[in-house]
Amino acid sequence: MTYKVIILKSELDRDHLLWIEACQKDKRISTFTVVDMTQNDWLESIQALEFDLILCRPPGITSFFKTLYDERMMILKDICGFNIYPTLQEIYIYENKKLLKDWLVAQHIPHPKTFVSFFKSEAIAYASEIQNYPIVAKTNIGASGNGVVILKTKDEAKEYIDQAFGSGIKSKSGPKWLKGNPLKKIRKLLSSKAFLGQRLKEYAMSKSETQKNFVFFQEFIPHEFEWRCVIIGDSFFAHKKLALNNMSSGTLLKGYNDVPLKLLDFLRTFSCKTGVNSVAVDLFESEQGYLINEVQCFFGQSDPYQMLIEDQPGRYIYENEQWKFESGMFNTNQCYDLRLDHALSIFKK
Repeated sequence: MTYKVIILKSELDRDHLLWIEACQKDKRISTFTVVDMTQNDWLESIQALEFDLILCRPPGITSFFKTLYDERMMILKDICGFNIYPTLQEIYIYENKKLLKDWLVAQHIPHPKTFVSFFKSEAIAYASEIQNYPIVAKTNIGASGNGVVILKTKDEAKEYIDQAFGSGIKSKSGPKWLKGNPLKKIRKLLSSKAFLGQRLKEYAMSKSETQKNFVFFQEFIPHEFEWRCVIIGDSFFAHKKLALNNMSSGTLLKGYNDVPLKLLDFLRTFSCKTGVNSVAVDLFESEQGYLINEVQCFFGQSDPYQMLIEDQPGRYIYENEQWKFESGMFNTNQCYDLRLDHALSIFKK
């Protein structure tokens, strides 16, 4: 059985390339066509094609293109009835922290206490009533720690609110030279003019993004690490994102060791309850139990695997009412190969 697929390209020239690589390797894909969904005739271009499935990669740098993408995915799925992957729900909550907060509350899913306000007076009252600082301020869009600020005092919080309801909040942009391997980053940037140009474009777009007239505050959870968990179909992975200066996102410091079965049970319950099954879930361990911090259908991957158990890469699957570890390289091509296999299993002819 073979499949014809559409790969959606957004405002960036490289985000869809890993989908292309996955399709080129999978013999079940007979043809794939790239469609730029930012163009005026995007929908007519899709409607003119014969296809079984649309592979998506929502943007996560500017709110403008994120909103455009979400609106057009709604047309494809809810109006046209096309098969899309990931799901509309997974796309909507990707890089939309204020929506994710309400989504978690609506389903009674444990998460750090979160406050979102579109009114300056309400935000100031909230900041004044807090007894235990610090708190965490975040921009609605921004990965790898971009847009995250730890506010240590009421004065810092009020200053942040003044800026949010004034000139606006900008997240930091540009390469994080002190995180990961600086020499490796420099070599990668210099090895390809196209890659360097694309990265510079991304930094410029991120720098231009300004969040105004609302704030997103979150309870500060002291932690030495944050669990990075990945669910793709029946495959479960987890490792620790080690904290640096009270932040885990974007540090690129990892801890690979065995995974508590209670964590896997929590993830499976979460997936079954919400219906999301192609996501990364970042969560804290706390006195209240596991608290979900982020849910993203696409995520960075700096290592060729997402989990090591006794130095063996692999995954966990739930089989015969128990967890079973399978060794193997299941995260090739930054998990896009596994995503494609999962997508084809969902829309099996």
